[in-house]
Formats: sequence, structure tokens, C-alpha cells
Amino acid sequence: MAKIIKIPSVFVYETKVVGVSLNNADGSSRQEIIKREVEEEDKLKLASEPDNPYDPNAVKVLSTHGNQIGYLNKEMAETIKPAIDNQTEIHVTAKWVNGEKMLGVGLRIELVS
Repeated sequence: MAKIIKIPSVFVYETKVVGVSLNNADGSSRQEIIKREVEEEDKLKLASEPDNPYDPNAVKVLSTHGNQIGYLNKEMAETIKPAIDNQTEIHVTAKWVNGEKMLGVGLRIELVS
């Protein structure tokens, strides 16, 4: 008897976090959060921010502790926000953390369907 095995489709995106030099609404420094809470290969989180006054598709990038380290850029947010809204399985990994004066974070985003 034949067995059917479903293999999920995975869409992979690589990008960097934007807005890492700014402070959060509560005054916390995103740079300090990155220094304290983000290392290469860490699992990060994404959250839509529909009340964002600049972009209704805004997607925040959060550390594993839930602290905001920045945003996805506008084009990437337009792609990822529908997946968040549809509760698609999303895996986000910090691919790199570097910089001398200012730390930046590279992301690998996997959408599993």
C-alpha cells in the first residue's frame, strides 16, 4: 500500500533589521537590547503593528524576551504581514549581529506552508 507524505513548502527570506539606532516608545535603547539579548542563531519573533502611524503593514522584530530591536523594511513587511495575519508558521533567526559604532542584525525568515 502506498503512503502519501506531505512535505511542507518553505519560503526563505534574508534581510536586515531597520531602525536599530532608535529608541522604543518606552525609552529603551534598541542598541542596548541587541547587545544584551541578541546573538547569532538566536530565535527571534515578529509582530505586526497595525496602529503604526507611518505604515499600517509595519512588522516589529522582537528578541526572544519580547523586546523590540527594530522593524522589517517596508517591502519585506508587505510580504510578511499577511503571513502573520494568516497565522502561518514563521521561523526567524538572527543570522548575524555586528557593527563597530552601531550594531546591526541580519535575519533569516522562513515561512512554512
